[in-house]
Amino acid sequence: MKRTQHGVALITAILIVALAAIAAAAVLSSANLAIHRTQNLQESELAWWYVDGVEGWVKTILQRDAEVNKYDSMRDVWATPVDFLPVDEGGLRGGVSDLQGRFNINNLAVTDPPRYQKELAVFSRLFALATEGDEYQAHAIADAIRDYVDSNSEPTGSDGAEDSDYLGMDPARRVPNQPMASISELLLVKGMTPVLYARLAPYLCALPKIGTTINVNTASPLLLRALTEHPNAELERFTEERLKTPAENISELFNTRQVFGADDPQELMGTGSEFFELQVEAFIGSGKVQLYSFYYRPGTNGTPLVYGRSTFTE
Repeated sequence: MKRTQHGVALITAILIVALAAIAAAAVLSSANLAIHRTQNLQESELAWWYVDGVEGWVKTILQRDAEVNKYDSMRDVWATPVDFLPVDEGGLRGGVSDLQGRFNINNLAVTDPPRYQKELAVFSRLFALATEGDEYQAHAIADAIRDYVDSNSEPTGSDGAEDSDYLGMDPARRVPNQPMASISELLLVKGMTPVLYARLAPYLCALPKIGTTINVNTASPLLLRALTEHPNAELERFTEERLKTPAENISELFNTRQVFGADDPQELMGTGSEFFELQVEAFIGSGKVQLYSFYYRPGTNGTPLVYGRSTFTE
């Protein structure tokens, strides 16, 4: 009987010790998780302070650039990307891009019919160059974009699309009838596919202002070719040499350099920009924070303003 009691007492003691060890391990594991969680929060907070500081620094750079330059080009200080900038506990990388070096899809909602035809022609050529699509498809998507963005409910031509077209889709939706805030909204437009979007997106932007010009000093070679129906050797030469000798004004490209002809849409082109995008990443410890900031710099001497931010995409 005593042996049985001793055996039970021993098993009980072993169980108590085992439970205590399990509890101690659980406490240590919980404490370890709490330490790592706190460290991650601290690193994330530090990363946010860094990207916020970069955002403010870029505002200063854009302000100073406007004070010393009458035009914008890839020679400007803001156009130099930073591959890696060491900071405490990590590093930064990023760069600034000129959003007016892209085609503003909200321009397809201009109210002036002649201006729309010129915007449509540029978009159609860009569409053909980027996607190898035909002119009919380009016009259909452009008309659908126009109806998606403009303020009225009247379809544009036979290819336009208003509420009646979208309410029958799955899921059903309405046309916002206002400028797009992001080019990703293009995926909601009638006729647009993920494949077409992927090919067009690098050359497009969605600016909060309708009627912006395309900066010929920062536009991609593909977009420059889309600006004219008859690209010539001078256009190719300007594309190659504009880093060293950017255009100070548009008239020189039509007159002195003869890059464009009399039939090309001069009013759609410019050499100055008001809209810019910052993309910055902060690597602190094992974490990463990414920020897209969108700037509006009014006029030549206006103070830059941040009109939008995103942590996912432009």
